[in-house]
Amino acid sequence: MRIERQILRSLKMGPKSFWELNNNQDAHVVEFLETIKKLLSQNIIGYDGKKFFLLKEVDVEPYKETKCSICGIGVEIKGYFEDIYREFLKATEKRPLPTSKYNQGFIRPIDTIRRLAFMYERGDVEGMDIFILGDDDLLSVAIGLTGMARSITVVEIDERINRFIQEFAESRNIKNIKVKRYNVIEELPEEAKRNFDVFVTDPVETKEGFLFFVGRCLEALKGKGSVGYIGLTYIEASLNKWWQFQKFLIDSNMVITDILRDFMYYPENENQWNHFYETYEVMKQFELPIPDVDWYRSCFLRLEAIDTPNLQNFNIEKPKSEEDIYFDEESWATPKPTIDREDLII
Repeated sequence: MRIERQILRSLKMGPKSFWELNNNQDAHVVEFLETIKKLLSQNIIGYDGKKFFLLKEVDVEPYKETKCSICGIGVEIKGYFEDIYREFLKATEKRPLPTSKYNQGFIRPIDTIRRLAFMYERGDVEGMDIFILGDDDLLSVAIGLTGMARSITVVEIDERINRFIQEFAESRNIKNIKVKRYNVIEELPEEAKRNFDVFVTDPVETKEGFLFFVGRCLEALKGKGSVGYIGLTYIEASLNKWWQFQKFLIDSNMVITDILRDFMYYPENENQWNHFYETYEVMKQFELPIPDVDWYRSCFLRLEAIDTPNLQNFNIEKPKSEEDIYFDEESWATPKPTIDREDLII
């Protein structure tokens, strides 16, 4: 279905050759050609020996350009997504501030839209049922502004964020955004299991934290061809830990299709978290000033299921304390809970 949509949205822009269509999709050539043959047999598209074209109206938006105009590889926010960015900035002016209670911090607003644009480019937004575990970045708001997803379900422990997203959806009369308070150490609700095409999460980067966050998300995927997106750093996850994470993903029938290095930055000024630093282990190890640059950054990983996710390795016990999933020997830039900021907003 994803490849089919990629083909149809390209043809919405006009007739295309096989090779032109190939540049706007990323399936294996066998799957790509089989999808074209299927669309031809259903009389949805036609072929004149040189180019393919639409034979009937299809419920797919024309392709929105996202590729960088300089390198042709990266994501550039322009045109349609530039308009979404401006709307997003306005819609999130009074977003909740991070609280150390839940190890929070949000990425730059432009990076939230870059995430959205990259997901769209890969065919993972339009017509999809999307599951977001933890949403202090407010990706659900950005997706909601496009109107492209079939449904967006957010499960989030922080009621301030839940209220913010719910009020946004109500103010825009967006009916397909659902929000539920959820603690990742608890069982995933039955109605969420095997029900989604795409998940997005920024897991805690301890071994147990990663297993909980990503394991719950894998439980939510429908099966083969489903997709996941993960934010992951090199700052608090060593290569040895990356190896463990990748092994878990491979054992779970997931393949990493993309790693976008340093794709998202966490803005110091907007997060207003200077007081967090007094609890950072790195500050205890060496006398350092409070940073005056955005330094905490994250990679963006895309995963795809080659079969139904195998969760036999996801059998860890519920921790005695939630802190057990937030901290390990590598958590040198993770804040210990200090000040209750539940009523603070920007």
